[in-house]
Amino acid sequence: MSKNIRAEEAEHAVWSFVTGLLLNPEALREGLNEMTQRERAGNHGNPEEKAAVLLDRLVAAERKRTNFHDMAAEGLITFDELGAKLAAVEETRQTARRELAALEDRTERLQALERVTVALLKNYTEMMPEALDVLQPEERHRIYKMLRLKTVAFPDGALQVSGALGEELLVCKETTRGSRFRGI
Repeated sequence: MSKNIRAEEAEHAVWSFVTGLLLNPEALREGLNEMTQRERAGNHGNPEEKAAVLLDRLVAAERKRTNFHDMAAEGLITFDELGAKLAAVEETRQTARRELAALEDRTERLQALERVTVALLKNYTEMMPEALDVLQPEERHRIYKMLRLKTVAFPDGALQVSGALGEELLVCKETTRGSRFRGI
């Protein structure tokens, strides 16, 4: 049997969940710190050192490219050999560029996550429950974005929320007598 979940009820359930997070700053801090650690662990080592290695690889590839052109100009290799060598160098360059871009993306995500952690903990966790309840929809949406919340509605009326805290949490379960809301 499929149930429809009204948007207003879903938003209320999700906001109740988020309010519970914001009113428990220690749990929020712990969850955000765990997520930051997971993101750092995904960087596998020092990002600056890794970037330096990748940039050195790009410089070395460019040097090889130039040397191969010089060798062809001096007749030391054929143009067919030059083409094969340049293709291999280009493959190395493209791989290094992709890895460098991925490293930059991970670093930017980590920095954004750290900014979100500071902003959430500084701006919202000290608010009184009444103040959280009167936040405008735009401000609530901003908090949802900061937490990277995604909500999935199931046919049985359950709402599942996932996002910055990593775990998927069931925050609302429809029953025949109404809704039960569950926070963290």
